[in-house]
Amino acid sequence: MENIVTSIASNFCIDSLELTEVKLFGSGHINETYLAGFKNGDKVTQYIFQKINTNVFRKPEQLMDNISRVLKHAAQKLADKPDSERRSIHLVPAKNGKMYCYHDNHCWRAYHFIGDASTYNILETEEQAYQAAKTFGAFQMLLADLPGERLFETIPNFHNTPSRYADFERALAANKAGRADLCREEIEFAKKISHIAPVLIDLQKKGEIPERITHNDTKLNNVLLDDATGEGLCVIDLDTVMPGLSLYDFGDMVRTSVSPAAEDETDLSKIKVRTEVFKALVKGYLDGAEGCLTAKEMEMLPFSGYLITYEIGLRFLTDYLEGDVYFRTHREHHNLDRCRTQFKLVQLLMEKEDELNAIVKGFIK
Repeated sequence: MENIVTSIASNFCIDSLELTEVKLFGSGHINETYLAGFKNGDKVTQYIFQKINTNVFRKPEQLMDNISRVLKHAAQKLADKPDSERRSIHLVPAKNGKMYCYHDNHCWRAYHFIGDASTYNILETEEQAYQAAKTFGAFQMLLADLPGERLFETIPNFHNTPSRYADFERALAANKAGRADLCREEIEFAKKISHIAPVLIDLQKKGEIPERITHNDTKLNNVLLDDATGEGLCVIDLDTVMPGLSLYDFGDMVRTSVSPAAEDETDLSKIKVRTEVFKALVKGYLDGAEGCLTAKEMEMLPFSGYLITYEIGLRFLTDYLEGDVYFRTHREHHNLDRCRTQFKLVQLLMEKEDELNAIVKGFIK
């Protein structure tokens, strides 16, 4: 591993290649990520190196163009803020003049590592929910005036729920991995509530909710929280930053935060909806977005929670039917376990919809 990372690092503008540490890093399902430290005199500087999964992101040059534009804009707008270097991630330029390089036919990028900050896979406090939601809301506001052309869609139809449902139907019809009989209950649930799939897309088509630049993968572990203060510092994992809907971002926060259980929990009795966490998410997101959301967007916040949870459940179910070709798995039937967790949470969120609507109304002035 040391030789590989040193070889990769030699492609980037790093002052010293005297490696002091290297390890696999993070909990992402898609890209391969390493944390490495290099010594220069008495100082050790840490970097993140990522191999972009080009099976998922098939046009890495467009992906990196998006990220470079977004981070350049963020750096300019945050330049006068306290602790500005930690308020956004920063790419390390490659020696080829770009912000990425190819090494052994793989596309790599590097970031400066932000220390004294952590990500969390499972929410531990309501304050974490508030800080994460506020950081995502602020990120969207930060990009509201991004100049230039529309960003590339790094994964077309990423949060297009009708498209995801169509993918599921094709996978079910093909039954390539021969698994359909193992997940009949999940298949029937997916079909039963398929009517919710087009709701947000239809509202956008009617002009009732606007397109925005969104993160599109707003898991709690995509926000860095300061170790000392607990404050939200910045969002990470910008591969899916592209045109989208604010409700995609809020919905995925709900999906990944309101339940105390892990995304792949096998004991479904542990799946719960913590309404106090939902309330913290609403407050944080509205505070971060600073009044930019429309009345219709705010009205649809509870709906977005169970729609996006349903969508991600569909994606796990589709991947399971196809033989686990997209998400990394670590055990047999892992994607089916993930699907079951999502669908259980969908059920609980739908049951609590009136209560969640009342919470949102309490914040609308």
